[in-house]
Amino acid sequence: MAEEIGADRVGIRLSPSMPLGGIDEGDTEAVRAQYRHLVGELVPLNLAYLHVHHVGDDELLRSLREMWPPALLVVRYGRNREQIADDIDAGLADIAPLGHFALANPDIVERLRTGAPAHRSMTSTRPLCTAARPDTPTTRPSPGPMPNLYP
Repeated sequence: MAEEIGADRVGIRLSPSMPLGGIDEGDTEAVRAQYRHLVGELVPLNLAYLHVHHVGDDELLRSLREMWPPALLVVRYGRNREQIADDIDAGLADIAPLGHFALANPDIVERLRTGAPAHRSMTSTRPLCTAARPDTPTTRPSPGPMPNLYP
Protein backbone atom coordinates (compact mmCIF):
# COMPACT_ATOMS: atom_id res chain seq x y z
CA MET A 1 0.00 0.00 0.00
CA ALA A 2 2.79 2.42 0.88
CA GLU A 3 4.31 1.90 -2.56
CA GLU A 4 0.97 2.56 -4.22
CA ILE A 5 -0.16 5.73 -2.42
CA GLY A 6 2.96 6.81 -0.53
CA ALA A 7 4.17 5.90 2.95
CA ASP A 8 3.24 9.38 4.19
CA ARG A 9 -0.41 8.39 3.70
CA VAL A 10 -0.28 5.01 5.41
CA GLY A 11 -0.43 4.07 9.07
CA ILE A 12 -0.86 0.84 10.95
CA ARG A 13 -2.79 -0.04 14.08
CA LEU A 14 -1.53 -2.59 16.56
CA SER A 15 -3.35 -3.95 19.59
CA PRO A 16 -0.78 -5.74 21.77
CA SER A 17 -2.39 -8.20 24.20
CA MET A 18 -5.92 -7.19 23.19
CA PRO A 19 -8.04 -10.24 24.04
CA LEU A 20 -10.48 -9.55 21.21
CA GLY A 21 -12.24 -12.71 20.06
CA GLY A 22 -10.55 -14.76 22.78
CA ILE A 23 -7.05 -14.24 21.34
CA ASP A 24 -4.25 -14.94 23.80
CA GLU A 25 -0.88 -13.79 22.46
CA GLY A 26 1.04 -15.49 25.25
CA ASP A 27 3.07 -14.33 28.21
CA THR A 28 4.08 -10.70 28.64
CA GLU A 29 7.72 -11.13 27.62
CA ALA A 30 6.76 -12.97 24.42
CA VAL A 31 4.25 -10.26 23.51
CA ARG A 32 6.82 -7.54 24.13
CA ALA A 33 9.40 -9.33 21.98
CA GLN A 34 6.90 -9.86 19.14
CA TYR A 35 5.74 -6.25 19.00
CA ARG A 36 9.21 -4.77 19.41
CA HIS A 37 10.36 -6.93 16.51
CA LEU A 38 7.35 -5.97 14.40
CA VAL A 39 7.75 -2.24 15.04
CA GLY A 40 11.48 -2.51 14.36
CA GLU A 41 10.63 -3.96 10.94
CA LEU A 42 8.04 -1.23 10.29
CA VAL A 43 10.31 1.73 11.12
CA PRO A 44 12.27 1.59 7.82
CA LEU A 45 9.00 1.81 5.87
CA ASN A 46 8.61 5.44 7.04
CA LEU A 47 4.88 5.12 7.57
CA ALA A 48 2.92 8.20 8.60
CA TYR A 49 1.88 6.86 11.99
CA LEU A 50 1.63 3.95 14.37
CA HIS A 51 -1.72 3.63 16.19
CA VAL A 52 -1.52 1.54 19.36
CA HIS A 53 -4.67 0.30 21.08
CA HIS A 54 -3.11 0.03 24.49
CA VAL A 55 -4.44 -2.31 27.16
CA GLY A 56 -1.93 -1.69 29.92
CA ASP A 57 1.67 -2.77 29.31
CA ASP A 58 3.33 0.61 29.87
CA GLU A 59 6.83 -0.87 29.51
CA LEU A 60 5.97 -2.04 26.01
CA LEU A 61 4.38 1.31 25.18
CA ARG A 62 7.50 3.18 26.34
CA SER A 63 9.75 0.99 24.20
CA LEU A 64 7.51 1.43 21.13
CA ARG A 65 7.60 5.21 21.68
CA GLU A 66 11.41 5.09 21.75
CA MET A 67 11.54 3.00 18.56
CA TRP A 68 8.92 4.88 16.51
CA PRO A 69 10.06 8.30 15.27
CA PRO A 70 6.93 9.50 13.41
CA ALA A 71 3.53 10.15 14.95
CA LEU A 72 2.40 7.72 17.62
CA LEU A 73 -1.33 7.55 18.33
CA VAL A 74 -2.34 5.84 21.56
CA VAL A 75 -5.83 4.96 22.70
CA ARG A 76 -6.11 3.28 26.07
CA TYR A 77 -8.78 0.68 26.54
CA GLY A 78 -11.24 1.87 29.19
CA ARG A 79 -9.90 5.40 29.59
CA ASN A 80 -12.28 8.13 30.60
CA ARG A 81 -12.61 11.72 29.48
CA GLU A 82 -10.24 13.04 32.14
CA GLN A 83 -7.49 10.64 31.00
CA ILE A 84 -7.54 11.48 27.28
CA ALA A 85 -4.32 13.54 27.29
CA ASP A 86 -2.37 11.56 29.91
CA ASP A 87 -0.17 9.71 27.40
CA ILE A 88 0.59 12.91 25.51
CA ASP A 89 1.51 14.67 28.75
CA ALA A 90 3.77 11.74 29.71
CA GLY A 91 5.55 11.83 26.33
CA LEU A 92 4.21 8.40 25.35
CA ALA A 93 2.00 9.60 22.50
CA ASP A 94 1.71 12.41 20.00
CA ILE A 95 -2.03 12.03 19.50
CA ALA A 96 -4.81 10.55 21.63
CA PRO A 97 -7.58 9.40 19.27
CA LEU A 98 -11.06 10.08 20.60
CA GLY A 99 -12.75 7.07 18.98
CA HIS A 100 -16.15 6.39 20.47
CA PHE A 101 -16.14 9.75 22.32
CA ALA A 102 -16.16 11.56 18.97
CA LEU A 103 -18.60 9.22 17.30
CA ALA A 104 -21.13 9.54 20.10
CA ASN A 105 -20.57 13.30 20.39
CA PRO A 106 -20.27 15.08 17.04
CA ASP A 107 -19.38 18.27 18.92
CA ILE A 108 -16.74 16.63 21.15
CA VAL A 109 -14.26 19.50 20.84
CA GLU A 110 -16.81 21.96 22.19
CA ARG A 111 -17.81 19.54 24.96
CA LEU A 112 -14.20 19.09 26.05
CA ARG A 113 -13.53 22.83 25.87
CA THR A 114 -16.58 23.79 27.94
CA GLY A 115 -16.81 20.79 30.24
CA ALA A 116 -20.24 19.87 28.88
CA PRO A 117 -21.27 16.29 29.64
CA ALA A 118 -20.60 13.73 26.94
CA HIS A 119 -23.07 11.19 25.65
CA ARG A 120 -22.24 7.54 26.21
CA SER A 121 -21.55 5.64 23.04
CA MET A 122 -23.94 2.89 22.04
CA THR A 123 -21.31 0.20 22.65
CA SER A 124 -23.19 -1.12 25.67
CA THR A 125 -26.22 -2.02 23.58
CA ARG A 126 -24.66 -2.65 20.19
CA PRO A 127 -21.01 -3.71 20.58
CA LEU A 128 -19.95 -2.95 17.01
CA CYS A 129 -21.76 0.38 16.80
CA THR A 130 -20.31 3.41 18.54
CA ALA A 131 -22.07 6.08 16.52
CA ALA A 132 -24.45 8.57 18.01
CA ARG A 133 -28.12 8.38 17.21
CA PRO A 134 -29.21 10.90 14.56
CA ASP A 135 -31.13 12.81 17.22
CA THR A 136 -28.16 13.12 19.62
CA PRO A 137 -28.31 16.67 21.01
CA THR A 138 -25.25 18.84 20.53
CA THR A 139 -24.07 21.84 22.51
CA ARG A 140 -25.19 24.21 19.75
CA PRO A 141 -28.04 24.32 17.22
CA SER A 142 -27.75 22.09 14.18
CA PRO A 143 -27.17 23.80 10.81
CA GLY A 144 -30.11 21.76 9.53
CA PRO A 145 -30.75 18.28 8.22
CA MET A 146 -28.06 16.48 6.29
CA PRO A 147 -28.74 16.20 2.58
CA ASN A 148 -29.81 12.78 1.35
CA LEU A 149 -26.66 11.59 -0.40
CA TYR A 150 -28.22 8.31 -1.48
CA PRO A 151 -31.63 9.01 -3.05
